[in-house]
Parts: sequence; C-alpha cells; structure tokens
Amino acid sequence: MAETKSLERLKAMRSLLKSEMEKSETVSLVLEKTGSKLEEINTKLLSLEADVKVERWRSSPFSDHIRYTIAPISAALRVYASVQELERSLVSSNEVLGYVSDVKRLGEALELLTSSCVLALNWLEESIKFLSENGMPEDHPCGLRFKTSIELLRELQKTEASAYLRGGSLYTALENLETELELILEEEVLSESDLRDLQAIIKRLDAHTQLTNCVPVYIKNRTRVIQKRFEIDYLERTITEADNVQDIEGYIDQWRLDMEIAVKEIYEFESNLCYEVFKDVGEEHVPLRCFGEIASNSGIIQLLRFGSRISKCKKGPPKLLKLLECFSTMDNVRTEFNRLFRGEECSQIRKETRELVSNLVNGVCEIFWELPCQVELQRPNCPLLDGGVPKLVSVVTEYCNKLLGDKNKPVLSKILEIDLGWKNEKYQEEILIGHMYNILREIALNLDAWSSSNKETALSYIFMMNNHSHFCGLRETHLGLMMGESWLNAHEQYRDYYAALYVKESWGKLLSLLNNKAQALSSSSPVKRKSINRTLQAFAKGFDEMYIKQSNWVVEDEKLRWKICEAMVRTVVPRYKTYLQSYKMLLVEEDDHKSPVKDFNYTPKGLEMKLKTMFKSKEKKEKIYKYSDFDGYRD
Repeated sequence: MAETKSLERLKAMRSLLKSEMEKSETVSLVLEKTGSKLEEINTKLLSLEADVKVERWRSSPFSDHIRYTIAPISAALRVYASVQELERSLVSSNEVLGYVSDVKRLGEALELLTSSCVLALNWLEESIKFLSENGMPEDHPCGLRFKTSIELLRELQKTEASAYLRGGSLYTALENLETELELILEEEVLSESDLRDLQAIIKRLDAHTQLTNCVPVYIKNRTRVIQKRFEIDYLERTITEADNVQDIEGYIDQWRLDMEIAVKEIYEFESNLCYEVFKDVGEEHVPLRCFGEIASNSGIIQLLRFGSRISKCKKGPPKLLKLLECFSTMDNVRTEFNRLFRGEECSQIRKETRELVSNLVNGVCEIFWELPCQVELQRPNCPLLDGGVPKLVSVVTEYCNKLLGDKNKPVLSKILEIDLGWKNEKYQEEILIGHMYNILREIALNLDAWSSSNKETALSYIFMMNNHSHFCGLRETHLGLMMGESWLNAHEQYRDYYAALYVKESWGKLLSLLNNKAQALSSSSPVKRKSINRTLQAFAKGFDEMYIKQSNWVVEDEKLRWKICEAMVRTVVPRYKTYLQSYKMLLVEEDDHKSPVKDFNYTPKGLEMKLKTMFKSKEKKEKIYKYSDFDGYRD
C-alpha cells in the first residue's frame, strides 16, 4: 500500500519530440478509451463496496468475509488509477531523464497492477467458494456481484500485456526512447548531459528487454557519425609503381595526420563511449562487440588499406623516407591500437594492420639494402667535371645524414630489427654502420672512376680535392660522427695531398720557364736580352691561357679556395718576382733611361691579385681590381 501511495504522488516533466506528436495524439485516444473502461469497472466496484456498507449487508453473516474480499479489489483499482495517471504524464513530460523516470514508474505500476489483479482474483474465487460452502445461495446479490468482478479483474489483468503491444502506452513510450536515442547518437560531439541521457535510456530499454533493439541502433548511428569524418577523397585513390612518391606526398602527410586523429581521438572516444553507455547493462562483451562493429564499418580499414597502397609507389630513396614516416606514425599509435582493436569483431582490422606494417617494413628494407647498388649503377654516368662535388655525392651524403638523424635512425633501426627477426637473425647497430660504410665506399669508387676518366690531370686533382673536402665538412653531422675522427682525418690528408698535386701540376711547367738564366747573362748581350723578353712573354701567355682554362673550375668551400690560392701565390709570385728583379738589373745596365714596362705584362702584385681571383664566381671576380697591365712596379 505504501508503494501504491508513492506511485500516486509521482509526477514528471517529459514531453515527446515534435516528430512524435502524432503518436502522442494516438496515445491520448487510447487513454481515453481505456479511461472509459476504467470508469465502467470503477462504477461497478464502487457499487459493490457501497452495498457492503448498507445496513442490510452488515447484518449478513457473511459481511466480514465480504469486506475482506473487497479490499484487494479496491487496491487493484487504485493501482490502475495510478497507471492511468502515469500514462497521461508521459504526454506532458518535457525532459529526457524525467520521461525515463516516468516510463520506469509506469512499468513498475503495470507489474503491480498485474500482481494486484492476481491477488484480488484469488481472494474472489476463494471467497465465492467459501461463501457457497457456508450456505450463501447462488442468487445472493453479493455472490452475483463477485462473479461480475471476476470478469472485470481478468480484463484489468490484461492491461500490462496490452501496454507492450503496438499502440500501447509502454510500446509507444519505449519507441519514443529509441527515437530520442537515435537523435542523441547522431551528434558528433556528446556532452556530459547527452551521456547521462544515453545511459538512462539504454538502461531503461534494457530493463524492458529492448537492448537487442537499441544495440543495432547505437552501432548504426555511431558508425554513420564516424563515416562522415572519413569522407576523404584520397582514400579511394589508386597507387601503382608508376606513381612517384613526390606526386602523392600531400596525400601521405594527410594520411599520417588522419591516422593519428582516428586512433587517438575518434576511436578512443568511441571506445570510451561504448563502455560508459553499456557498462551497467547486458553482458560484459556488449561494449567490446559494439565498438568492434562500429570500428570495422566506419573507415579505419579503408585508412589502413591506403597506407598499404603507399608501399606500391615507384621505388627510390625518397620513398624510403616517406615509408619511415608512415611506420613512425603506426608505431606512435601502436599502444592505443592494440588496446582498442581487440575482440573478434576487430579481426579484419588487425589483419589489415599486420599487412600494412609488413608492407612498410619490406618496402623500407628493399630500398635500404639496395642503396650501395644504386650508387654503383651511377658509375658509368660520369658527370660533366668542373672540379666541383657531383650532385650524386652531395645528395647521397645528405640522404645518409637524414637516415641517421634523430627522427629517422630509431625508426630505421626498429624496422631492420623486425626484418631480421622475421629471418631469425639478430639486429646489431654495427649492421647499420657497416651498410653506411658500403654506401660511402661505392661513392669513393665512383669518384676514382670519374677522376681517372678525365684527361685533364690538374682538373682531376681539383675534383678529388673538392670531394675530400666535402667529406671533411661532414665532421659535425650524424654521418661524420658515425664514421669517426680517423675517417675524417684521412679525408683531410687526401684533400691537402690533391691540393699540392694540383699546384705542382698546374704551375710547375710554367715556372720552369723562369730558370733565372738572366743572372748569368752579360749586360752587353742584346740577343740574350731578347731571349729573356721572349721568356716573359711566353710566361704571360701561358699564365693567361691557364687562367682562362681554369676560370670555370669550381672550389665550393671558400676557406679551401683561399687556402689553395695562397699556395699558388707562394709558389708562383716569388719565382716571378725574382726573375723580374734579374731582368730589371739587366735593363738598367743596358740603358738607364729606358723603361722596362713595355716588355712584360704583369707585376708581382698584379699576378698575386689575379691568382687570388681563381675559382671565384663571375660576380666576385668583377669586384676585384685586376692588374692586367704594368702600371708601375710594386713589391
């Protein structure tokens, strides 16, 4: 009785959605019809109860028993009145949690009504039997009223079952809850209030054995929400061996970003949502199954398959770097991936993931192990030599530095470890170092071959000097640190060695003209004076020819250029200056009033300045004053 009175005091504030107004009107009509039937039952029961209170019933020997029998009938009637009140409150309620609460109370009231009817019927049947056995005539008004009440209570007992039928109050209320559930689930971002509403709705549906209906609804709507976020054009793009990685670089970068967002944000949220919503309902596997079906059908598989297709593009060193980035992305989400995508429903996701990782590892290793061979294949393609560092050398050393960088080396090492592990071999860092050495060895062999193929010996020396200088410049790089000081020092020695060979090769023959024979000549020998003049003219001509020939040669390192120019000045200018001094003394002895200016082209200072412009770009040369003509003798 206390529970019945409590139910009578319950009121809620939940209104149906506008889209469900027609259903509400239908419910109202049903309630009106039910109300009419209730009135009929109520009238007859009240009539029976009133009769009992009449004086003539009080004097009946059966009055006490009749009174005890009417009590459960009245209780059933009051419960039914509560049911009717709760059914009406559903129409006027305007808040989700309040509506859910009303549905719960209505269900409980209907259960109570059924049990109250069963109890009242048992009392009535037992009372009629008792009264008949104790002399109450069959045509006794009370007995006739009791028999009529039995029919009415049996009809009232069907109220709960009718409420669950199509058009019934509970059927419509649960249907409205499912509609509200769909509307909430369509939201991409759910608030705490939405989550509370979801939990309340699903818990109520589960209580009415509707969980099997709402789980597919949940899966369908959350899958649709995620699919909208994965409406990305590139996921359908076909990638073949004809595609360069540079052509799809933008897609790859976007894929990496999408993969991180998908795992760490989207599916992390969906997993948590599944467990929060279904934590108090159904069996333990329900959240896992829901999330698995959502994930498998919402876009993650298409994302994984695009990653696998990346490994099919044209093979080359740039592709290796991109594959390292892709693997790094997958490694960054590995912990979350393993935690989220478990269970039977995610088996296809795990399969696609294994295939993706396998493709990335195989793609990286295939290119990496072939790098020395790729360098060797360039050996027949001798570049046009200007003394500078060939593009292949600078590109390969820069590429090796990228592979050994803080970002790529750990990833590359992990991939090599996986690859060797698949072959039952153990990875050691010496394997990576040794392979880098093999790449550099092939570069060195290429340089030797290209240098030997050049007929200009001096240019070959400049070429080798520049390339050894390039390797010296790797001292503070990842590659230089890996190769070590002894390797770097060896290249410094080779650089200086080839610089010395260049100076000797280029200027040795020209300086042989200045053999200081002037000091041994007689001051009265015009013939010998002409010989010296011819020597100076031959030297100037040879110098100009060599200067022009080497003007397009390159020394890329400015410090090295200055160093070799200084070496040329130290080698050439003192010999030239000494020879001029000898020539000047001879001219003075010949004719004190005759100037020697017209007999030679360069002063020592002019020669020095011109030597210092060697291997400069055209722009730099134009900024330097050139002493081409003799404008007065200077030391």
